[in-house]
Amino acid sequence: MTMQGTVILLEANRPTVTTEVGEQYLCYMRGRVKRDVGRIMVGDQVLFEPTDNGEAVITQILPRSLELKRPPVANVTGLFACFTLNDPSGNLELLDKRLVMAEIAAIKVEIILTKVDLVTDLQKVDHFVELYRSIGYSVWPLSAVAGIGMQEWLVTPRTGIWVLTGESGVGKSALISAVIPEARIATGELSRIGRGQQTTRWVKLLPIQKFWLADTPGYTALELSGADPHRIAAAFLEWSTVQCRFPNCLHGNEPGCQVKEGIELGRFSQTRYRHYRLMLEQWTRRWN
Repeated sequence: MTMQGTVILLEANRPTVTTEVGEQYLCYMRGRVKRDVGRIMVGDQVLFEPTDNGEAVITQILPRSLELKRPPVANVTGLFACFTLNDPSGNLELLDKRLVMAEIAAIKVEIILTKVDLVTDLQKVDHFVELYRSIGYSVWPLSAVAGIGMQEWLVTPRTGIWVLTGESGVGKSALISAVIPEARIATGELSRIGRGQQTTRWVKLLPIQKFWLADTPGYTALELSGADPHRIAAAFLEWSTVQCRFPNCLHGNEPGCQVKEGIELGRFSQTRYRHYRLMLEQWTRRWN
């Protein structure tokens, strides 16, 4: 009997698949599936056939709507970009890079400002939240330990697969444990091939409300296919609709640049603009 499910964990090339009713199967892949598709990814929708020993064989990987290379997740709907102001102090350049790459890939993105209970200067929290909300992002100042802001974040309607990403130490594990107390036990029990309890070494999908939360290792950046400089410029939403003198303006030294004028007048963030210029330099070194 052929069934359909979602890959929620890939450990040592053995996918764990769950069905809509929550049945889980540790799977093998047929050789032709590997040849036709290449590697399988967490988030893949698959067809599989259960075997007599309670496991299953994957017979087909269904077409993907979108895939990330790092972290490796298929059929992504949204991205939670986690950031801390202290303990540790987050890297704003990496945050802006995540936001830009999400915009280029047409992935929904929300910002989670974690560990706000540890920030003594609340003006820093207010400034951060006001800046990114003014650009158009949803920003959630939270504390998993103190319970600040958690309920409002949780009740916001979402569907699909949302990737939880951020630097190591940003508080992703505490966030997951707060909303899914059984998550660490459950993910440990998924390891059925003699490897013991698992830390976040692999991507795994966890059920939360009506969407899947992709718990990922502490990668410092998303990696997507290269984008041309004009797409990078357009991904900075605060000036994406600004009309410069020249339609192909990259907001450097071109005459009549309204973005540079906006920077000088304080309409746009100088820090965000500096990150934009750094991204263009990185693109030039890589692709030229």
